[in-house]
Amino acid sequence: MKRNRLNSILDVVIGLLIVTSLFLGYQWYQEYYGESYRNALSSELDDKCSTPAGYTNETWKEHMGHHPDRYAECLGV
Repeated sequence: MKRNRLNSILDVVIGLLIVTSLFLGYQWYQEYYGESYRNALSSELDDKCSTPAGYTNETWKEHMGHHPDRYAECLGV
């Protein structure tokens, strides 16, 4: 009897961990690929190679280096 109760508690804890993980994963996905990400993309400058406000030339080049697929022509790749 004691073993069944322990298994039931363990099942509930595992279920809560799964639900919590799914919720946090969804929140992370929305933060990086949701509306805020689309807003950031739509606010890009016409010349995506030029340094936007808030960046130095060095930090902008570093940022572009993290996204070589999007900034290949800016990086000379």
